[in-house]
Amino acid sequence: MRALSYFIVAVLLLAVQSTFGVLLQIGAVKPDFILTLVLCVALIRGENGGALYGLAIGLLEDIVYGNFLGFNALVKFLTGYAVGYGTRDLFKGPVVFTMGFVFVGTLLYNFIFLAACWVFIPGYTSSLFLQKVVSSALYNALLGPFMYAAVVKLERFLNYYFETKY
Repeated sequence: MRALSYFIVAVLLLAVQSTFGVLLQIGAVKPDFILTLVLCVALIRGENGGALYGLAIGLLEDIVYGNFLGFNALVKFLTGYAVGYGTRDLFKGPVVFTMGFVFVGTLLYNFIFLAACWVFIPGYTSSLFLQKVVSSALYNALLGPFMYAAVVKLERFLNYYFETKY
């Protein structure tokens, strides 16, 4: 049931990102709801949950958007695992910490994405990469606390209603 719930949330966020993402665009930077969700799941569920969810949502994103099946899945898998592993023993209570983790996770995602592009796409050039990366990381960091609160509420709901023994 947990996987189905997260799949439904991912499909809804993918639809919102593809339809309303242009309306929320600031300059050349659009919000990345899917990446923010993967990072928040990795913060809450740890490295295994973040990696598995990153792989699943990356495959879904590749099916909807991608040119290469598995490219986004690989990058989101590595990012979810790294963020989940790196924040395993850290306190995640205050909003500033969540914003910082999402900011660093977005930077990590973009650098893994750039490295994968250099490896898999011959002749790939990255013009204005650093400016766009920092801008998108700031945008995702602002979205992070809201997404984190929603994922925490979903986790509490799933734990209460589906793991309670009657």
